[in-house]
Amino acid sequence: MIIRFPRNVRGWACGLAAFVILQPVGALAQEEAGVVPADAAKTSRVRRFFDPSSWGRNNAPTAGRYLRAQDAPVSASAEGVRPSPSDPYLQRVMQESTPPIGVPSVPSPAPPVGDPFGAGTSPGTPDLAVPAADRNIGGGAPTEETAAVDAAEDEADKADEPKHLQDLLGFEESPIKIYGWLQNSYTGNTNGRGTLGENFGVNPNHKANWWMGNQYYIVVEKVVEQDDTINFGFRMDNMFGHDWQFNYEQGFLNGSFPLNHMGYDIPQLYGEVHLPFLTEGGIDVKAGKWYTIAGYEQVPAIARPLLSVPYMFNYGQPFTHVGALTTWHVTDKFNLYNGAINGWDRFVNERYAWGYIGGFSWTSQDDKTTLAFTAVWGPNQYPSFLPNGQQIYPTGYVNIPTLTGLRNPGYWRNDRTLFTTVGTHKWSDKLTQVMETDQGWERAIPGLGSGGANGAPRDGTWFSFGNWFLYEFHQKLTGVWRSEVFWDPQGARTQQIVDGQYVGDRFYEMTLGMIYKPVPNLWIRPEARYDWSQYHAAFTDGTRKSQLTLAVDAIILW
Repeated sequence: MIIRFPRNVRGWACGLAAFVILQPVGALAQEEAGVVPADAAKTSRVRRFFDPSSWGRNNAPTAGRYLRAQDAPVSASAEGVRPSPSDPYLQRVMQESTPPIGVPSVPSPAPPVGDPFGAGTSPGTPDLAVPAADRNIGGGAPTEETAAVDAAEDEADKADEPKHLQDLLGFEESPIKIYGWLQNSYTGNTNGRGTLGENFGVNPNHKANWWMGNQYYIVVEKVVEQDDTINFGFRMDNMFGHDWQFNYEQGFLNGSFPLNHMGYDIPQLYGEVHLPFLTEGGIDVKAGKWYTIAGYEQVPAIARPLLSVPYMFNYGQPFTHVGALTTWHVTDKFNLYNGAINGWDRFVNERYAWGYIGGFSWTSQDDKTTLAFTAVWGPNQYPSFLPNGQQIYPTGYVNIPTLTGLRNPGYWRNDRTLFTTVGTHKWSDKLTQVMETDQGWERAIPGLGSGGANGAPRDGTWFSFGNWFLYEFHQKLTGVWRSEVFWDPQGARTQQIVDGQYVGDRFYEMTLGMIYKPVPNLWIRPEARYDWSQYHAAFTDGTRKSQLTLAVDAIILW
């Protein structure tokens, strides 16, 4: 069912978003909005597993959901351990109001109590047991009370923490943190390479039978402190490697790097301020470019449990936004997020209409259950049609060669709406379950109704459901099982073409993998993934309806 908003909805939504931000009452810090309750001392050691320091959101000829080579046939392509009191960065991960394990993927900084995946005590260690909104790779520092609790736990956990270069150089007390990781992977396809050499639907490791240098990641940041003072922070993420395509942003470094080769991107660049107003947890406000708070999985390799990502993340959700986001820590169990954004995965442009992003995250009193909801709305086509033959086109955009450069008269009615809901539950000290469901629709997508031949518009919808089980067999070994269904009725997201027309399909995938940490600074993640489509042959150059991929990646934290 397509929901059509009244003409005045756009103005109303944008006005509301601006009002909420100006009042600083909102909050949706993509990855910076979690606060760990003061009783976080209950956090079990199991949580360390998924924390970088504890364990320590693309297509043929392109690298992912938002990538599609213009000349390629679309049918073939187409933080668990608590931070140390002396480590401000990781302290943010354990913020006083961070949701517990299993918290939905709303971008927040603090990892949940009892996180089976464990967010580490070192910088850049996210908590995979919570939603993205509450699982920030960085975040605010804990209060004195929480820091004292953390200090006692950290003494017992130090031996399991990765050693970071900054600490070895004697700068562990510096308010500015510099850290990162190196990730390489190999993926084999049992169907063979085919003509295009693509593992359709499998991203970011989309190249069949190839070694890939996915991420050489560097973070520089000063986190805000969750205390009773006004304080400022900033963050800049630098990503080198093949995954620049996976995180491509329209209008930024267009055509600077050849497809399927090493490149560079700045996924995040923002300033942030903590305001100790309204409630004990206060309000955090950040502005700039940041990762979306929607969904469970995220772009950074250490912020997701497996090498590959699900269809819902790659094709159905945004990766980054440019705008402002507020996170209001209403209580230590409940956060509210509100923000104004200029769209999905696009750089600054004064012609872009502003949209809205917002939601909430909630954690149960026993810290075993979390729920996160996110809503994203706004125009997401372009004021003028993009150039013909562009290297990469954003997901959801249909290239129309005959209209290139002309004004898009329907831009203001091409609004896109996405709802994501993520729930997590810790069944035991070793077993955590995560579930996510998404619903998206977009009005009058130019070209979707005619395969791009004459710009005929058509509404598009997509729906998805995913389930994750994470089980800690040993302090160094965690098993992961993910299953998913992604329904793209009109083909607007996956953009498969049959006989010159976009066709819809239902895609499924099941992935079995593990996270092995022989030493704190090294993660090894093998996985076996089976993908299949229900109606059309989408794999191996559009000749098969299924594929089996076997992959492994190695991550070195520094």
